[in-house]
Amino acid sequence: MEIYQRNVEALGKRLEKGLEQPVLEIPEYRTVEPRRLYTTKHVGALDGSDQQMFSTRCNPELGVGIWATLYLEFSVYEPDQELYRDGPSSAGFWSEDEILAYHITVSLPDDKTTREFRNDYHVTRQILSSTRFKDPPIFSTEESSKSGAREESARQRATGEWLATQSALIQQLEDGDLFLRDGRFNCQMEQSASWVDQMGRIASRNGIRAVAVAKSGFLWEKAYPIVRAIAQLTDRPFYFLASKELIKQSYKNDKYPIRKTLMLGGRDDLDLGGIGALWTVFCPNPQKFTTFVILEFNVYDLFYYKGLNRIPQTLFDWHINELQGDSQPTGKKHIWVSDLKIHPEHDVGQLVEPTLAEILWLCEQEVGRFGYPNLLGLAHHDVVLTKKKVDLLRKRYLQILSDSDLILAELVANEFIDTPHKLHNIY
Repeated sequence: MEIYQRNVEALGKRLEKGLEQPVLEIPEYRTVEPRRLYTTKHVGALDGSDQQMFSTRCNPELGVGIWATLYLEFSVYEPDQELYRDGPSSAGFWSEDEILAYHITVSLPDDKTTREFRNDYHVTRQILSSTRFKDPPIFSTEESSKSGAREESARQRATGEWLATQSALIQQLEDGDLFLRDGRFNCQMEQSASWVDQMGRIASRNGIRAVAVAKSGFLWEKAYPIVRAIAQLTDRPFYFLASKELIKQSYKNDKYPIRKTLMLGGRDDLDLGGIGALWTVFCPNPQKFTTFVILEFNVYDLFYYKGLNRIPQTLFDWHINELQGDSQPTGKKHIWVSDLKIHPEHDVGQLVEPTLAEILWLCEQEVGRFGYPNLLGLAHHDVVLTKKKVDLLRKRYLQILSDSDLILAELVANEFIDTPHKLHNIY
């Protein structure tokens, strides 16, 4: 018994040692008061979700997947009025029309059928956006079954989100409006970097503040103990800019020594790019500090880079030749987020602080039922694929497919795993 007790105590000490955190350096932080900007007329919110609905008996990764995106738009002056919705409704998923809000993708044992099905989507997507160049699935004999149904759903959902972003920035929102997007502002699996780069330029030219909201990731994990420490010092909403050191620590990795998510730019032949800049850690409620988020602002809204949005020049050339800014000796013509030049008065005082104050006002006023402090609460609530929603969709599709004994025999309702609706990670 004494040996057992000693072992337990030794285990406890090892666990305590493993949980020890290095001494934290509290960065300079500022508190925020809620304030509405009178130049803002509308607020747009975008989120997406994907899930595998059926699997095949021969291989659980193959089967049928579903995905959807949801874009909502609200009037700041009429907070109870939802002006526009593109995606699933909040009423339920039992009507015949509602099922069309969710898109089907397949990964089946028969490669020919999989190629044909994916090719139709590929052609439509290529018409609507400039995705990363590759042969259409119908020409490929190797690509068709490499990815499972869930992974393919994630790919198509990511493309759908950027298409919805394009629609919001060009057709929906007006000069002075605010656009909130769940997730990162880096290009994803198949989006070309130049296309994502162009979206940032369009938003800046149209006067729309585009802000990406990330609620997980490497930087979020690194910022967690810092946010917790600051939350013990203040009872007011606060923010701080992610420092160069914190960003580099977050993405330090032996396997990927040059982290693609650190890079910005629009050269497709070089690497993945993005438009997310001025990474800001924002905690709207210190009493529930774990709900803090990482905000990414559009690089083309920054003081030193705003003039580039109409010029046929890459971000790298502008940063190096016009601004004489720093760069990394990687051999790639990209600018790291940590190398961007920040103007304290314009970028922080006239972009970050007013936007955070307005987001806080939106949360507290519950404009369009924005949950506090979840900045995209309604969009996330209505689009995320819960077990109940998937069961309803499965039931409906089983009714549609009931004439086929073969389909019912080979497809099974695989166990629902409540995983984050963003399956893929971009390195």
